[in-house]
Amino acid sequence: MEALRREREAREQLLNEHISTCKRKVGILDREVENINRGFEELKNKKAKIAAEHGDQNVNEDDIIVINVGGKMITASRGTLTYQKGTMLEALFSGRWDKEIQCDG
Repeated sequence: MEALRREREAREQLLNEHISTCKRKVGILDREVENINRGFEELKNKKAKIAAEHGDQNVNEDDIIVINVGGKMITASRGTLTYQKGTMLEALFSGRWDKEIQCDG
């Protein structure tokens, strides 16, 4: 009986150690998530600041944009060009850079 009790106590101690380790690691991960979210918010704020400085605040997904691609004129809606978020096309035609984009008369 005594051996079973010691074995049970040893298992309980091991379980408690695992639980403690898991809680510590969860705390580390929670802090990392906070850091990532804080960094993401900073990037969103910088993006908004750039848009305010260099962009047109009155952009619409239905705006029609004409692009000269190798001498060929292509017409597309702003929504089509910005559909895939995080791409170069989205960055160029989102409206954040409208004041800086070179337009052909």
